[in-house]
Amino acid sequence: MLSLFGSHTSIEPEFISELRAVETEDRLRAKLDAMLQEARLEIPDTNTPTEFAAAATVEIMRLVLATAGREFETLSPENRFVTGLFGFLMAHNMSRRTNADLGVVLGIAGLDLFSREEIDQVYRLGSSYRRLRQHRQLYSALRQIIDQFLSQPNEETLSVLASGYQLCLRPEA
Repeated sequence: MLSLFGSHTSIEPEFISELRAVETEDRLRAKLDAMLQEARLEIPDTNTPTEFAAAATVEIMRLVLATAGREFETLSPENRFVTGLFGFLMAHNMSRRTNADLGVVLGIAGLDLFSREEIDQVYRLGSSYRRLRQHRQLYSALRQIIDQFLSQPNEETLSVLASGYQLCLRPEA
């Protein structure tokens, strides 16, 4: 359709968007593979950008936990919740990068991190995530740390990411 000045409005065909998502997934997977393998983790093969974003979110959170010297199962309920919020931040960034469905990514990643008995935590995380976004400076700082790691995953950015995560945790008793 012609716009007011006679030029075509450009709408990207869906297959181009999908090709971009696949290319982004391949690039992220290649950058993360070595670090994940070192920690005996891997992102399983997936069929869609949404599945990839969810699987990558979970494996990156496991990598962060390992780097921080923590195990999800042994964390206090408060720190498990903080880990879930941090996972939501990671999922948001992964979804944006891969054009994945954020709601589905959050649901899948939440279910993979938490047990079936803790499903109510996933719902509580959603409202807490909205409240976290109201604390603009903290939210922006955490998103920037995550973005730096995903843009250039290496030992240095992983260390910064794990340190940022640890700062958010409550001291364990």
